[in-house]
Amino acid sequence: MSRIAIIAGAGEFPVLMAHQLRRNGIETVAVAIEEEADAAIEDAVDRTYWQPLGRVGKLLKLLKKEQIHKVVLAGKVQKTRIFRDFRPDVKALALLWGLRDRKDDTILLKVADVLAEEGIELLPQTVHMEPYLPAAQVFTESQPTDEENEDVAFGVDVAREMGRLDIGQTVVVRRGAVLAVEAIEGTDQAIRRGGSLGNGDVVVVKVAKPDQDPRFDVPAIGIDTVVACLDARARVLAIEGGRTFFFQQEEAIALADRSGLSILAF
Repeated sequence: MSRIAIIAGAGEFPVLMAHQLRRNGIETVAVAIEEEADAAIEDAVDRTYWQPLGRVGKLLKLLKKEQIHKVVLAGKVQKTRIFRDFRPDVKALALLWGLRDRKDDTILLKVADVLAEEGIELLPQTVHMEPYLPAAQVFTESQPTDEENEDVAFGVDVAREMGRLDIGQTVVVRRGAVLAVEAIEGTDQAIRRGGSLGNGDVVVVKVAKPDQDPRFDVPAIGIDTVVACLDARARVLAIEGGRTFFFQQEEAIALADRSGLSILAF
């Protein structure tokens, strides 16, 4: 595995992955999605190609030109864009045609099939990224109370069911009541919505889907997640140990400690 293309969306994940691959002696090419990817990706990879969302045919031609046979998806794409400025090419339209729904896994399984037909392997997002997958522990000085731990356990059950339905991976709960379930708006907005409905003191739980395919999406938190929790006046942020990326860990924990937020991996 000496050469990998990173299809880069928003957030710090693509840049961190590029640095990690470079440390391991792997040549990287970034296909950066316009209006999503951070320009910092250009300094972290050997070559960068900027591309609009939905140009599948162009992507395949680029990978063929670069003689790349291994690809990894990294970073977020705002799902609401499919209702705004999504202009698919002929290859993308053919890919979407006949899908039973527009759930993430349905679309991405089809993408993986299209890549495989071209001799391109879609790698798991965890490749070389194990240092960012912490085991079960409490990260912060603040420890959750017994009542908050009960809410964590309750939230885990709800979040896993939502994940099974491929709706979202995050729930916001308080005293055994579900305040918000992540949908198309994404984790941070769901957290803020739940915090406003619960008037603070909420518990945020983020899990992997029961049948999570690590090629498509691995749950992740970072400094932005902690900021969202503070905006929501959350008391606890709980993630699934060994199956959730924790980026910007040192800064996120320091901010949580200053604010009395408990962060734990169960």
